[in-house]
Amino acid sequence: MFQHAFTDYLVKLQEANHRWWRDFEVNKEVMNTPLNKALQEVNWDDTAQLFEKAAHQPAAVLQLQTEWWEQQLKIWQNVVLEGNQKQVVESEQGDKRFADETWKTDPFFSFIKQSYLLYSKNYLDTINSVDGLDEKTKERILFFARQSINALSPSNFIATNPELLKLTIEQNGENLLKGMELLKEDVESSADILKIRMTNNNAFRVGQDIANTPGDVVFKNDLFELIQYKPMTETVNSTPLLIVPPFINKYYILDLREKNSLVRWLVEQGHTVFMMSWRNPGQAQADVNFENYVLDGVVKAVTAVESITGQEQINAVGYCIGGTVLATTIAYYAAKRMKKRIKSASFFTTLLDFSQPGEVGAYINDTIISAIEMQNNAKGYMDGRSLSVTFSLLRENSLYWNYYVDNYLKGSSPVDFDLLYWNSDSTNVAASTHNFMLRELYLENKLVQDKGVKVGGVWIDLDKIKIPSYFISAKEDHIALWQGTYRGALKTGGNKVFVLGESGHIAGIVNHPDKNKYGFWTNDTLEETAEEWLESAQRTEGSWWKHWDAWLQTFSNKEKVAPYAMGNDEYPVIDVAPGQYVKQVLPVVDAE
Repeated sequence: MFQHAFTDYLVKLQEANHRWWRDFEVNKEVMNTPLNKALQEVNWDDTAQLFEKAAHQPAAVLQLQTEWWEQQLKIWQNVVLEGNQKQVVESEQGDKRFADETWKTDPFFSFIKQSYLLYSKNYLDTINSVDGLDEKTKERILFFARQSINALSPSNFIATNPELLKLTIEQNGENLLKGMELLKEDVESSADILKIRMTNNNAFRVGQDIANTPGDVVFKNDLFELIQYKPMTETVNSTPLLIVPPFINKYYILDLREKNSLVRWLVEQGHTVFMMSWRNPGQAQADVNFENYVLDGVVKAVTAVESITGQEQINAVGYCIGGTVLATTIAYYAAKRMKKRIKSASFFTTLLDFSQPGEVGAYINDTIISAIEMQNNAKGYMDGRSLSVTFSLLRENSLYWNYYVDNYLKGSSPVDFDLLYWNSDSTNVAASTHNFMLRELYLENKLVQDKGVKVGGVWIDLDKIKIPSYFISAKEDHIALWQGTYRGALKTGGNKVFVLGESGHIAGIVNHPDKNKYGFWTNDTLEETAEEWLESAQRTEGSWWKHWDAWLQTFSNKEKVAPYAMGNDEYPVIDVAPGQYVKQVLPVVDAE
């Protein structure tokens, strides 16, 4: 039975290989994209610099190589000669690749695992030991070296993974056949790089299982739909709340299921909540730029909220790049000497100063960005599927290779997980907008420069943001490094509160109080550096949501009012939430 199943697997593999060669010209075109060429060029230049610097430091390199050889001999002696299960090299805390006991108890697999871990550590230590490389080059070399090392982990291959080997024998190879079917489906639904499913793509229905907080669409243009959520309390805060989500993801990360929906929780606290739902751009929206997200996006939304509620000022929230757009909008209002239309601003994991972006900085290089710009301009957009994989590879072992092993080698069906479903529901980024973000924001960091970014004919100056601001970041965030968001907070004017939550970019924000899962740090004094701030910060158990809501309540009139009507004559109800834009799937055809 096993032999038959394994033969079928090899036949399917051969068929897939034949299809690849049949479409060789297409695949060759993918491999020869400007981006791939740029990555090769950058890696070559970085490696050449590394070798040049290392050649002048032979003693340091030789010492590391000697230590590696001594440790390797010790592993051999321990495992092979003495049969000792004591580990010379241990996995890092949180590394789940070698959790199976066989990696320790079986001499063969123990030797493979420890040798691999030792090699990985020595490889990265060697790079770190080379002096003379500028910091960004070294970070880039380390990042791509880590990608290569982790791709070659013995846990990723059947022959060198005892758990996979045992499973394959027990299931007579059926796991490989199931995995091949999953792989085939994923290849067909991927863009230019394999996007591995993280959850059951048919497990949730937007508007029913998730994104189901009751509301209506009260405004729509070519860029976004505006959702007004229905009240759940007899009276509400007089000051409405507008949420600006990131346009590189769909908005419902803040409105998943009832048990973890920030939107529903806010409505239950008596807030009148409005949410922007961005359009998923296709080729027809190639020229939509960052300025459009300010003038045709947030500015239009603020006007609609003011009209519907009759309030002259509102509270506003921006998440990730949505926070960057919100800050730019507030600075735009200030530059235009307009009345103060936003009473308070809250920024969730928002970068304003892009000098310290985290590991995504590995891609921030003029050569790489120029190549991405060429691809974006040719296509009209940055494909959201490729962007999703890029972010996953920032945590490759936990967000990429583990799913590769579980899905394709174990043949396991992914679990039903609303957060991962959202993560897989990718959105494109318009070419002009993505190009601006990479070059003007990330590479040249113009948003914090004097006369660096112009919107609506005026220069953006973050220091002109004089309204109270609340910054919440996440300690383990690998997309918006919290030290970087802290630097951005220091660039704005007005009274500021900075809060640091536990966990990462998503789980650190979507942290419902009922779960009491992650705590947070506060410090009333904004120190010069993030490290100094954290040293004297105080940790509090429980969700930061309650802390934020208490702060937010101070910017609403003390008297409660009757719930606002849904829409008005100027902005009538035109659809039921969640609207239509959020239901657009990839690839996006040039439709309305």
